[in-house]
Amino acid sequence: MTSKKLQSIIDGDKEYLFQNYGDRLPVCFVRGEGSYLYDQDGAQYIDFFSGIAVSSLGYGNNAFSKALHRQVETILHSSNWYYNKEQVEAARLLSELSFPGKTLFVNSGTEASEAAIKLARRYGQSISPDCYGIISFEGSFHGRTFGAMSATAQEKIHKGFGPIVPGFTYLPYNDIKSFKKEIGSRRNVCAVITELVQGEGGIKIIDGSFIREVATICAKHKILLIIDEVQTGIGRTGEVFAYRHFDITPDIITMAKGLGGGVPVGAMHARSDLSKYLEKGTHGTTFGGNHLASAAAVAVLKELKKPACMKKVKHSGAYIMDRMRALQKKTDIIQDVRGMGLHIGIELKKPGMDIVKRALDEKLIINCTAEKVIRIMPPLTIGMPVIKQGLSILEKILLQEVD
Repeated sequence: MTSKKLQSIIDGDKEYLFQNYGDRLPVCFVRGEGSYLYDQDGAQYIDFFSGIAVSSLGYGNNAFSKALHRQVETILHSSNWYYNKEQVEAARLLSELSFPGKTLFVNSGTEASEAAIKLARRYGQSISPDCYGIISFEGSFHGRTFGAMSATAQEKIHKGFGPIVPGFTYLPYNDIKSFKKEIGSRRNVCAVITELVQGEGGIKIIDGSFIREVATICAKHKILLIIDEVQTGIGRTGEVFAYRHFDITPDIITMAKGLGGGVPVGAMHARSDLSKYLEKGTHGTTFGGNHLASAAAVAVLKELKKPACMKKVKHSGAYIMDRMRALQKKTDIIQDVRGMGLHIGIELKKPGMDIVKRALDEKLIINCTAEKVIRIMPPLTIGMPVIKQGLSILEKILLQEVD
């Protein structure tokens, strides 16, 4: 039964907000602590979702909170007309944690995709006026603005918005034959953009031999390889960036979500020599990388530099997947369990939204994507006792599906 406090919030939502998210799940979170969230009535929930892989350090992390408080008390924003020491520090850390290069800060993953698309096309135009084609892969998701939406190879994302941005070609994921055929028949491709784990697509993991061969072909033909790390980056897969699992080095990576630990910030990081293609006046953003956003990114990245952090993510992820694979043997509802680190998908044999709602009733926050894939993405800092507590709830619900 909906409490009066929650019903008042729901009524206000319906009256004053666009309903583009449809009917939200019936809860309003007002506080967090560690890997727990608390709703409008004080009830405690285990967070296995972290706001779509955003709350990377959980809630109330001491170092993170102190960094934000210091920044709030000094300066939040000045402008990209001026130098920004927090932005410089965040960019330096990104170069240390990925590959040497230059960083452009934005406000979201979608904006990071837009910046990468613009950079790729400027690069292509330096080669030939016809060199503007970009290849992406079926099931991908790169954002919802027009460029990012056009890079997203899903018809449901395009539907109803009229002509999308031209120049994008969609190929099957993990199909090297179709990729080679497409590259062999065209000379106007400036870039390839791909996720290494398709998050919105159902936690589909790229084949190692496929992406290594794609990287080799791109290098041979001087095609830029853009890795979308918006969901897989910032330690989510057990490496600071997922491309490190595959023994490749991309030309450009995009990131957001966990980068600010909840503060809106995104970034595009690229080889230093590519920065010349976004010279003065070609791109910009008012808020991108402001003092608060950059301070948040610095705090998160400093935590990721600690050796114990990624070790913990790998251990926690392996434990969750082992438990879920053991459960798979006890129930017919689970089709597959897959993932990397704390980026985990449990594919069901039936739509999963009812499971999500039942879990919420049991005070466990999970998500369903691609209709049948339960997505588990807790804070990177989640402790083993909380993991075990959450898995016990999920196991109970899934076992009930047998009855």
